[in-house]
Amino acid sequence: MFKNALALAITILGFSSSVKAHGYVQEITLGSTKYTGYLPYSDPYWNPTPQRIVRKIPGNGQFDLTLIDLQCNGWTDGGPQYVGSAPAPLVGTVAAGSQVKLNWTAWPDSHRGPLITYMARAPSDITKWNPGTSAVWFKVAQAGKDANGKWAATDGLYATNSIYTFTIPPKLKAGQYIIRHERRVTNNI
Repeated sequence: MFKNALALAITILGFSSSVKAHGYVQEITLGSTKYTGYLPYSDPYWNPTPQRIVRKIPGNGQFDLTLIDLQCNGWTDGGPQYVGSAPAPLVGTVAAGSQVKLNWTAWPDSHRGPLITYMARAPSDITKWNPGTSAVWFKVAQAGKDANGKWAATDGLYATNSIYTFTIPPKLKAGQYIIRHERRVTNNI
């Protein structure tokens, strides 16, 4: 199992191209191990700041979908100092083929849209790596509208107590990866 283990750092994005986001992932379960997500309303005020497997969330404002800050918890409205966030200081380990559960906080039911999950393999130590402009991302899961016209990012999460579950690809090469989970808002669609 060790050779199939993956070290993961998580980037969780709740965003929209036209409105402000309001939620975040408060807990991550990798296989059977639970990790507290970055808590933007309490973590910055602790001394020392809690160490997490999730990158810091610098703000909950709008993202410009054409900018690099989209991929790693940047904050377009926050200015140039928030172009992407620093790598998470800790990693979580999970075997290929295992489930990952992302527990979201409350989210306005008017913010409908898909959930999309990507991964990228770090070339070395993920606690020091940023993807930059490299084309490293590959999609591992997505959920949009179901057959009844209900959106995954709202109705689907309400039905599962705000927990989104996906599976790490079973044949994924061992290494250090970052997970990028997007909750996109497509109002008026």
